[in-house]
Amino acid sequence: MDNNYVADNNKPEFGKCRMWFCMFFLGALMYVLAALYVIIKHNGLFFYYGDYNVQQVPFYILAHRAIRNGQLFWNWNLDLGGDLIADLSFYLMGSPFFWITIPFPENWLPYMMPFLMALKYGVAAANAFLYMRRYTKTNRAAQLGAILFAFCGFNATNIVFNHFTDAVAFFPLLMIAFEDLCDFDKGQSKFEPSRSRWIFFAVMTCVCSIVNYYFFFGQVIFLALYFLLRYIPGRKIGDIFKNLLRLVTAGCVGVMIAGLFLVLASNGVLGNSRLDNILMGYDVVVYSSGYMYWDILKSMIMLPDIIGRGTLFFTSGVKNASLAVYLPMFGLAGVIAYFKALKGKSDWKKRMLVASLVIAFIPVLNSMFSLFNSQYYARWFYMPILIMSLVTCEMVERDKGENIRTGTLATIIMFILLIVIAILPSRDDDGNVVYMKMASNSDIFWRDVLGTAIFCSILILIIFLTRKIKTRVNLSFAGTVFAGCIGTMIILINGSTLISDYGMEQWKLQMLDTKPTIDESSFSRIETDSTSTNYEMRWGMPTIHCFLSTVPGQIFDFYEGAAGIKRTVESDSPLSRAGLRCLLSARYYVENTRINDKDEFLEGEGTFDYEQVSTEEEMNGFTLFENTNYIPMGFTFDYFTSESDWIAADPADNDLALVKVLILPDDVADTYHGDMTRLSASDISNDEIDIYEFRTLCNSRRASACTEFTTTADGFTATTKEFKEYELVFFSVPNVPGMKATVDGKEVDIITADYGLMAIPVEKGKHVIEVKYRPTNFYLGLYVTVIGVCILIGYIVFLKARENNKKIEEQD
Repeated sequence: MDNNYVADNNKPEFGKCRMWFCMFFLGALMYVLAALYVIIKHNGLFFYYGDYNVQQVPFYILAHRAIRNGQLFWNWNLDLGGDLIADLSFYLMGSPFFWITIPFPENWLPYMMPFLMALKYGVAAANAFLYMRRYTKTNRAAQLGAILFAFCGFNATNIVFNHFTDAVAFFPLLMIAFEDLCDFDKGQSKFEPSRSRWIFFAVMTCVCSIVNYYFFFGQVIFLALYFLLRYIPGRKIGDIFKNLLRLVTAGCVGVMIAGLFLVLASNGVLGNSRLDNILMGYDVVVYSSGYMYWDILKSMIMLPDIIGRGTLFFTSGVKNASLAVYLPMFGLAGVIAYFKALKGKSDWKKRMLVASLVIAFIPVLNSMFSLFNSQYYARWFYMPILIMSLVTCEMVERDKGENIRTGTLATIIMFILLIVIAILPSRDDDGNVVYMKMASNSDIFWRDVLGTAIFCSILILIIFLTRKIKTRVNLSFAGTVFAGCIGTMIILINGSTLISDYGMEQWKLQMLDTKPTIDESSFSRIETDSTSTNYEMRWGMPTIHCFLSTVPGQIFDFYEGAAGIKRTVESDSPLSRAGLRCLLSARYYVENTRINDKDEFLEGEGTFDYEQVSTEEEMNGFTLFENTNYIPMGFTFDYFTSESDWIAADPADNDLALVKVLILPDDVADTYHGDMTRLSASDISNDEIDIYEFRTLCNSRRASACTEFTTTADGFTATTKEFKEYELVFFSVPNVPGMKATVDGKEVDIITADYGLMAIPVEKGKHVIEVKYRPTNFYLGLYVTVIGVCILIGYIVFLKARENNKKIEEQD
């Protein structure tokens, strides 16, 4: 087999451009066809399940609305309040596909979502083609590899995470830029800046870091491994140093250009509790369940599980792991064939694939792509998938037949083994022997088995019945297009059928077409039950129930410190926490009576002193409850305590005391000079607050609340009561770095209260408080970006000047 590198430098630019557009339209069309069944079934609305419905769609709507309204920084509908760019950078703020939506009306967004995904698939296919064409002899083989990559199992299973595909789509261009800059086998005697190649890598570094900083972190690790395994073996130290110098300088300039965005985005992950969960003990070297290794192998052989619904070898640890590899129709056939063809030979692709498999099998190495997080993630698999797709299309194009047949047979045998395991006898809970019960979510599993079996049959016919390589390439391409389209359709059907048509109808009616009628004359927060998560974002209402991973660290600190609640990806307080709700100015609770079969409030199990104010017939299935103990924003306390005393008293046991005592940092509590009375841990623990005292406390807080509270695009303004003495006015707003407060125009320090919220000191009298937010290090990020742009422009000017000088010298 001819395994030589086929350079693309001499191919006409027009031809590559034309083929790029052809692959873009093909990839986009294939995805639209795959999604067409779901779209038609739901009358033009793409309805899926899980995070797609309750995160991706509401996030798009919220961010779209905020940007069109000029609210670029602080947003009151992100949990207790948060930075729009910081909180949503991981999801969509760096995505060019999101920014395409800005000119369109808001109510178009849910209908545009599948077509935006089609654009992502198209870009992934087109960019992957450019990468594959560098190595293949023909366009057709490169097209085959591009479709394998764009419609791989990883992309299909992660449609529920709409934003993952952005990173996948642009990764091939980053690989091209990296390889171009490392192409030093041209006999240079000294360091050459590589001109346009240096610029291209800097630009792609900038683009990929902005598109998704989390995936970019993994890409840097993968490229470091790539450099180690491809560009160090057999090279001279001087050439290696030249390459490193090129890569580091171009990469740093690219990151600098993205500096402002990255600085703003970093504010969304600082203090996140998930960063503290790292691997320890045996988990560093071996997965806790032996099923994991089988599950990884299964993900390469057949259509993948969908997020949250595992099948064979399923463990809870992979529920949201994005564990999927499968290449349409081929599975591992091409990879096995490649290893057989190059048996005993050294090759960078083999080294990369072996290293990737080892990393996948060793927990600590796998976790390095996620900052060594203890939660299992396989969200870096798309990178070795690009190489798997490359070697597969190479084998189809170049192998004489023996190796690709061996790979096909090996893949079929492994697939049959999985089916045999699935039908093995087992015992049910009653001890009876049962068959075909090994796989969870059996409907999904057997649907995947059927689809994979059809694709395997097509593969056998193509590989074993064709003799001419050109015919094999063309038929393989056609078969892969079919498998990619139908396989993606199966994944979409698997996900969309998890929720009934009735559920979909209610989702559209209740989230998209309904907005609860509440008193919005003054600021308050609302809360939905677990069946209507993040609906508040679509309604444009502040909330205390928010499913969003990247919120300010102060919110994590508040929930854990003040309430004893470990927040991970969602703010969702137990219904028993009446004190917490009053502290956060929660006024309304919306129960989705049509969907929620628990009926906590209607059965009297909800937070006490909430009164029903509307019925489901009046609000399209929602029953609205109002908190009679609601406390408006900006109130004072009669008592305070230190953080140490509060923790000693056990926050989870003193929920009602949250409206009695203000919690201050130890150093602030020790130097407090106001009129509040200090309570010790024993005072708090021994004071059992009953419902009558709780109502009195809420009335007292309400009586001290600000007479006016108005939210602004960058903070809020408030007018206090007439105070007789020095007070600390509490606001349930995260005290994030960048918040600045003034009282009657004079700047004052904001005190962190209740572990992460804010208290503003005011003297006696009536005052106007104004709080404005400006992202911390905004100007630092801006300066870094400007410097990066200047370096890039200066380098381009330098190259142009040097080129002109050479022309003048040649003329002389």
